[in-house]
Amino acid sequence: MNKRLSDAISRVRELPDDRQEAVAVILLDFLDHQDAGFELTQEQIAELDRRLDANDIASDDEVKDFFARLKA
Repeated sequence: MNKRLSDAISRVRELPDDRQEAVAVILLDFLDHQDAGFELTQEQIAELDRRLDANDIASDDEVKDFFARLKA
């Protein structure tokens, strides 16, 4: 076990039982899903890049109009 993990476990041991349980749930969930194999294809990465570069952000007025339509 490396030092950083050992330090983290020592700190967790000092927590109340309910907080230790919360940390255990998070850690076990991480371990259960670490090999899930989620990877984006090159096409998906390119699409994300395209959308991030599109700079199509709604104006304040467009946002207000959108929410006004939801309330109607």
